[in-house]
Amino acid sequence: MSASGDEAMAGRAHTPPARQQYEDHETMPNTVSASLEVNPFVGEGGAYDLVRPAYPDEAVAALLGAAPVRGGAPAQQPLRVADIGAGTGKMSELLARAGAIVDAVEPSEAMRAQASFMPGVTWHDGVAEDTGLPDGAFDIVVFAQSWHWVDSERAGVESARILAPGGALGIVWNQMDVCVPWVHRLTRIMRSGDVHRPDRPPTPGGGFAPMRLTQVAWEDVMTPEQILTLGTTRSSYIRSSGEGRARMQANLRWYLYEHLGHAPGEEVAIPYTTLVWRAEREDA
Repeated sequence: MSASGDEAMAGRAHTPPARQQYEDHETMPNTVSASLEVNPFVGEGGAYDLVRPAYPDEAVAALLGAAPVRGGAPAQQPLRVADIGAGTGKMSELLARAGAIVDAVEPSEAMRAQASFMPGVTWHDGVAEDTGLPDGAFDIVVFAQSWHWVDSERAGVESARILAPGGALGIVWNQMDVCVPWVHRLTRIMRSGDVHRPDRPPTPGGGFAPMRLTQVAWEDVMTPEQILTLGTTRSSYIRSSGEGRARMQANLRWYLYEHLGHAPGEEVAIPYTTLVWRAEREDA
């Protein structure tokens, strides 16, 4: 499913086209809101967990590699990880399968309802700036596909508060590789959100060391029908009018079936790059 990545500029270290940078960048207020305008994912219809991709093994390994070293040797007890903006639990599940004990924080009840029961994962209703989690309890705090929704200063301060000494902050994005022309056009039709550049690290508050980057190039395989459904999980689609939704789906159908010539049920390989940023607390 995935190809290996190393520190700094491993994998496909491309710079995406400038016109697509941060086109849908938004910040979710420091409230657990039931308003669709504030948090579009309260209106997610139940397809997110089925069609949104998970994360490659190398991305999970890069996060766990950011764990603190206790007493000069790797920790023998399970790592404690806080997964903030956990969505339906895609990253939480992978971390738990890798042996971590995970506290998943997610403000949308609709998203939490899609999560499968997984031993080692405990769910919480909360936001990045006010998680409700205890001080100094975690080895790693992870934001997987959620950092662009938060107030970076306040979320960083909150992450530092709940991290143990020597703990690490991880920020992860899956994104389609828009350096491939047909994929770039697909994302434009789908309005698939931010493209996060490898030369623009996140800037959290809270006193963290400079962030280091691991990139992982991989492919997801979907049918055209699944790609159409994927489009319905985007915040722009969820917030759109009925007319806007119909137009986006019609454009996608034309692009997939007529322009690209895919047959119904055909497997389509979509190139992705996963960016894993990580940093330790400077006061460790």
